[in-house]
Amino acid sequence: MIPFPALLAISLPDNPTFADNVQFQLTGLAVVVFTLTLLAILVALVGRIFIALQKKAAPAAGPVPATGPSPAVDGAVYAAIAAAVATVLSDRRFLIRGVQSVDPRQNLAWGAEGRRSIYASRRVR
Repeated sequence: MIPFPALLAISLPDNPTFADNVQFQLTGLAVVVFTLTLLAILVALVGRIFIALQKKAAPAAGPVPATGPSPAVDGAVYAAIAAAVATVLSDRRFLIRGVQSVDPRQNLAWGAEGRRSIYASRRVR
């Protein structure tokens, strides 16, 4: 069996011309595009298999009871939360069991994360 580098060395001339170089580059590009196409097809097939398995395993969901906004949350806020959940879970059924407001003074994590991301995007002087 001839190792690949020896096979490559045999196929290339000692003094390649411009046309030989272009042919070598185009062959390499064709191999890369072909390999990436095969990988894309493989990933798409695996995705379809997983989707089919998930559809088979999904239990039959009954009707979702309609609930109104909880008394602690305004109707507009409840509608915005329901719209956000519906957008994220577009093809699945969901039920919002409750919504409660949080005092921002007790939960500082979101503000700290926002400040961290802003400071991380700035240049240090």
